[in-house]
Amino acid sequence: MSFDSLTFVAFFAAVLVLHRALPWRAGRIALLVASYVFYGTANPWHCLLLLAATAINFAAARRIEATADDRGRKALLAASLIASLGLLGAFKYGAFAAVSLNAVLGALGIAAVPVPGWALPIGISFYTFQTLSYTLDVYWGKERATRSFTDLALYAAFFPQLVAGPIERFGKLMPQLREKRLPGPGDMEAGFQRILWGLVKKTVVADRLGVFVDQVYAAPGAASSPALLVATVCFGLQVYMDFSGYCDIAIGSARMMGVSLTENFRWPMLSRNPIDLWSRWHITLSTWFRDYLFTALVGRRRPGTPRRLLNLVIVLTLMGLWHGPAWHFVLCGLAVGLAVAAYEGVYLVTGRSRAKPLFGRGWLSAALAVSLMNLFTLVLVLLFRSPSLADVRAVVSGLCCGSWSFDPVVAVYGVAAVLLWAICVATGLLSGETRKELPLAAPLRAVLWFALLLALLYGAVDTHQQFIYFQF
Repeated sequence: MSFDSLTFVAFFAAVLVLHRALPWRAGRIALLVASYVFYGTANPWHCLLLLAATAINFAAARRIEATADDRGRKALLAASLIASLGLLGAFKYGAFAAVSLNAVLGALGIAAVPVPGWALPIGISFYTFQTLSYTLDVYWGKERATRSFTDLALYAAFFPQLVAGPIERFGKLMPQLREKRLPGPGDMEAGFQRILWGLVKKTVVADRLGVFVDQVYAAPGAASSPALLVATVCFGLQVYMDFSGYCDIAIGSARMMGVSLTENFRWPMLSRNPIDLWSRWHITLSTWFRDYLFTALVGRRRPGTPRRLLNLVIVLTLMGLWHGPAWHFVLCGLAVGLAVAAYEGVYLVTGRSRAKPLFGRGWLSAALAVSLMNLFTLVLVLLFRSPSLADVRAVVSGLCCGSWSFDPVVAVYGVAAVLLWAICVATGLLSGETRKELPLAAPLRAVLWFALLLALLYGAVDTHQQFIYFQF
């Protein structure tokens, strides 16, 4: 069930009525059932995987907390990690691993192994990481293991953020789901307005940009250099509007049920360095890798040490692989890892204090840093969008050696992309790089809602496009 469908509108309206009407003992069960219904509309059998991930981590956390022996605790944690990541690996990376292995076996003259043909369960990466974080927090003593399977099942399956995040921590989300929270009129209005913004960003902006991007990237070898350049810029804006739009709808929907979800974006186009980028883009994923993988590998080593730099590259490469079973995602993560390691390495070599930005603190220095980061982001976007390494080579070749013929359609999208980017930058600067809610009077809010609804009715594209992060 997609957020931008009439089916979801009817579903969410029914959930809100039940949330208000039922006592919370029954309301929690109804919300859990509704979350599984929401997830099962894509493929009912995939609900079994969600249930399995929940059961594995529920049992592991209980046993870990009850075990005093350190070796036994480590064995239980390892079993939980193997089982959870095994499900993720089999269903998401099984075919990729088999194809890659067959390429090696073919070169050695060895018979190929079968390639799995099962469909990728939507959101499996998100709920796997979310349930794993619970078990790891119990192991490290940050959380107590819950005695209620319903608690953990609701935490894992809460439908607003189930499919594509934000990736929530047990200690933040679960207390909000243990008791009934009725939002006030201000929360209802703010949540509804957030949903409208998310729908406009997805259906009016992202999907419209996607039509042009898909046309160009379908045959990059036949496209002109300006078309490839504009399409790459447009895709960067498309994926931001698409994913942040999803998060807006998720956060708005949860708020209308009295639940606060974590912000997942903080104006990434204002990033000044590679590290800053990951404090602004998909924040809950980058902090997950930082807290549960990078910190475990690095410990308390000071910034700039060789092992820390190597682990940065490894972790960010794995973050690229998290996005999908393809080598261009691995290359994208590797590029980010090398950039972050190089940025930290400068401080190591020069002995410069990390309190002093490399480009200084003036507005001109900041503008230069932001411009360089946006250029670097274009490289990441190119790697992210190209479905294979052959397409990466075709796009790079077209950008460097393609024709520069004029196309009015490309020019229109180019102007639109520049204006949209400028609006995002200006809005981020004016809001202090946070998401402040403007205290609009009721008549102005009504006008804003009416304008957003008109944009949805008359500006949305005719062809429905799936949210980009559903594939991860």
